[in-house]
Amino acid sequence: MVLKFILILCISILLLFSLKYLKKRFDSFEVFLLLLFTSYNIQNFFYLLSSPYPHLMVVEKHLQFWAARIHYGVISPVLLLWVMYVLRGNKSLSLKIATCFSWVTGGVLFDKVLLIIGVLKSKGDNWHPEINLVLSMVVLSSSIYFMEILKKILLKERVIHDE
Repeated sequence: MVLKFILILCISILLLFSLKYLKKRFDSFEVFLLLLFTSYNIQNFFYLLSSPYPHLMVVEKHLQFWAARIHYGVISPVLLLWVMYVLRGNKSLSLKIATCFSWVTGGVLFDKVLLIIGVLKSKGDNWHPEINLVLSMVVLSSSIYFMEILKKILLKERVIHDE
C-alpha cells in the first residue's frame, strides 16, 4: 500500500504543478477559488454519497484514508479545472463534450481503481457506478456554473481585470 500511496501522492504533486499553466485562461485568484470550490464539492458529494448507506467507503487505515483524501481533494479537482480550461477556450463543441464525458467516466473508473487497490471498500454488491456517474455530472454542472458566475462577480467587484 505504501507504493500505491506514493504513486497517488506523486500524481497529485504533478497535477498541482500543472496549475500554473491555467493562467492562460484564468486569473490566479480565480484558479484558487475554483480549486477550493471543486475540492469542497467533490469531497462533499463523495462523503454525502457514502454516509447514508454502505456504497463505497474509505478503508479505515491511515494510508488508505490519506490516499482517498488526496484523490478527492486534489487529483479530481485539478482534473476538473483542466476540463474548465478546455471549456473556457474556443475549441469545438465536440471536444468540449468529449472532455466533460472523459472527466465523468474517468471519475467512475478512478473509483473502481481505488476499490481494486484497497483504498475504498464496498460491502457486497452495493457499488452502483450509475450513481457515481450522476453525481459526477452534478459536480461537473455545478462547477461549470460556478466558473461562469465567478468570473462575472470578480470582474464586477474589480478583483480581476478583463484582458
